[in-house]
Amino acid sequence: MKYNYSFPESYKYLNAFFVSDLVDLPIHIINNEGLIIFVNKTWCDVYKMQKHEAYGKHIQEIMSKHLDYFLSVNEDSYANENIYVYSLFDKTTSQSTAILALNQRKKISMVTHAPDNRKLMVTSTPIFNGKNEVEYVFTLVQDLTKISDLKERLDAEIEKNKILCDKIKSLKENNSYSKIIGNSKKIKEIKSLLASVAKTDASVLILGESGVGKEVLSKEIYSNSLRNDKPFITVNCAAIPENLLESEMFGYEKGAFTGAVKAKEGLFELANGGTILLDEIGTMPLSLQPKLLRVLQENEFMRVGGTKKIPLDVRVISATNENLLTQIKTGNFRQDLYYRLNVIPIKIPPLRERKDDIKLFCLKFLEDFNIKYNRNKFFNDKALFYLEQYEWPGNIRELKNAIERLVVVGEKDVICANQVLTITNPNELIKLESNNNFDLEEDISLKDAVQSLERKLIQDALKKYKTTYKAAEALKTTQPTIVRKAKLLGIEKNWEV
Repeated sequence: MKYNYSFPESYKYLNAFFVSDLVDLPIHIINNEGLIIFVNKTWCDVYKMQKHEAYGKHIQEIMSKHLDYFLSVNEDSYANENIYVYSLFDKTTSQSTAILALNQRKKISMVTHAPDNRKLMVTSTPIFNGKNEVEYVFTLVQDLTKISDLKERLDAEIEKNKILCDKIKSLKENNSYSKIIGNSKKIKEIKSLLASVAKTDASVLILGESGVGKEVLSKEIYSNSLRNDKPFITVNCAAIPENLLESEMFGYEKGAFTGAVKAKEGLFELANGGTILLDEIGTMPLSLQPKLLRVLQENEFMRVGGTKKIPLDVRVISATNENLLTQIKTGNFRQDLYYRLNVIPIKIPPLRERKDDIKLFCLKFLEDFNIKYNRNKFFNDKALFYLEQYEWPGNIRELKNAIERLVVVGEKDVICANQVLTITNPNELIKLESNNNFDLEEDISLKDAVQSLERKLIQDALKKYKTTYKAAEALKTTQPTIVRKAKLLGIEKNWEV
C-alpha cells in the first residue's frame, strides 16, 4: 500500500511561527547580528514584553535586564563536540546563551532563573545556511522547577528508603524489633541498657518530660521481657480520682462500700503474672503510698473490704515527669517507696537534646500518616531543616501531631517551610538556632518573614564556612541555590576570605 504524503490545502495556514505560539515554552530567534526577529506568545508572557517591543532589539540588551546565568554542572561532565558548557559557580554572567551559541557556532545550554524566580534551562541552537555560516540562532527555554521538585521528592523517598533499609539491617543483626526511634548517643545507651534489663524482673523507673515516649519505652521493656506472653496493664495515677484509685488498683469485695454490689478484681490482680505500668507515679496520693510499698515488699495484697491476702507476681514499671527527689523533700512522696521503684532508673532526654533524631521521627510519622490518610506527601529540604531546629516543648507527642496536621492540610504533595512555620502556637515564635530580628508581634508578612529567615541563615553560614560549597552543605541545599539566594537577598560578599 502506498501512502500519499502530499499535504492538504489547509496546511498552508500552518507555519513554524504560528505553531510556536501554541508551544507552552518561551522561544526566541535572533539573526546573525544578534537582533531578535521572533518571539512566541509564551516568551512575551514570561518576560512581560510585547512582540513589537522585542523585534529589532539586540538579545543581549533584553536578557541582561532579566537574567543572570549560572551553571550547576562540571565542564568535563557534559562538554563534547555538540554542546559547549561553561563552568560558573560562585560567579554569574549576563551574556546571552544565544550570543554564545552564535559566537561559538555550537549548541549551548545554561541554567538561569526567570523574573518570577522559576529555574530555567536555556538552550540555544545555531542554524547554518548553505555556506556553513550561522544565519539564525533558535533558543528554547524549559522550566526546570517541576523537575527540581521531583528531585526533592525523590531525595526524600531515597532517604526514607535508606532509613528503612538500615532498620531492616539492624533487625537482621540483632534478631529483634525496636519501636524506640533514634540514633543519638543517649538513645543508643538506653537501647543497650534495655538489652540487659528487659530479661529481669527488676523494677524500672522511667523519667522524662511529658511527651518523650515513656509509655513506648515501658512497652519495649515488656515486649523484650520473659513476661511478654502475659498481661501488660497501665495505671494512669493522675487520671483516676483519689477516692477511687485504691479500689481501681487493688479491687474490692462485695459490700465494701455503697454501690459495691459484687466483688471486682483490681488492676494489680489483672496484671498478675505479667507487667504493670504505674504512669504519673509522682501524682499518687500520699495516703495510698504505704499500701503500694507494702504490696511491692510482700508480693501480696488485699482487696478493699477484704480479709484474704492474694499472692502477687508482677513486674512493676513506673514513669513520671515529676522530680521525685524534690517531692520527697516537700513531703509529697515517700523516700522508701522511691528506692523501691528506682532500682533501674532510665531518663529519656527531651527532643530538643536529641535533634539528630527529629528527622527520623518526621519521616516515620510522615509514612504512617500518608498510609492512614491515603496521601503521598513529602518534605522539601528547608521544611525538614525548620522541623529539626524547632525546640518542640511538647516533645514527640507535639511533633507527631504537627506532622499529622501537615499531611492532612493542603492539596500539594510537597510540604514546604512556610507550612512548618504555621503549625506551632501562634503566640510562639519558632526558635531557630540562628536568632532572627523579628517576631510575630511585628507587622510583617509571612513572605517577608521567610526571606528574613533565609537571609540570616545564609549570611551566618557564609560567614562561618567562608565558601558557598560548605555553606550549601551545612544548610542541606545546593551550591547554585546559595549563590542565587545570596544575590536575590542582597547579601554582601564580606564573608569571603
